[in-house]
Amino acid sequence: MRSGTKHLRIASVMQILLGAASLAATYFMIGAAGEAQLAGISAEAVLGVLVLTYASQAFQILAGICGLALAKKKSLFTVILGVLLFVPQLVVFIHVQHNIALILVNAVMLLIPYYYLHSAWKNYKA
Repeated sequence: MRSGTKHLRIASVMQILLGAASLAATYFMIGAAGEAQLAGISAEAVLGVLVLTYASQAFQILAGICGLALAKKKSLFTVILGVLLFVPQLVVFIHVQHNIALILVNAVMLLIPYYYLHSAWKNYKA
């Protein structure tokens, strides 16, 4: 067995759970808001952000499924998916300021894509 196979499986399951939890949280937060007034934000901008949010969560789930499927193989594809998961989360982490709770949450959220990327890299190199 490759050295990163077990860890890539664990990271993939964590990535799937993170994507599914984010998807559910977004769905319920939108439902809870109902007809809330968004001051100064156009409907097109809100729709764009919502589409991007759902697309990124679906990508997280897809990357987790691909990681599970390719865990036993030497795959550059999982490394690329790991980079595509890690870099946006790193950018979000860098741009968070003045709120210690958001900094801590984003630091924890940064660990899961890093674990996926690290495990995919170990699996690729073995």
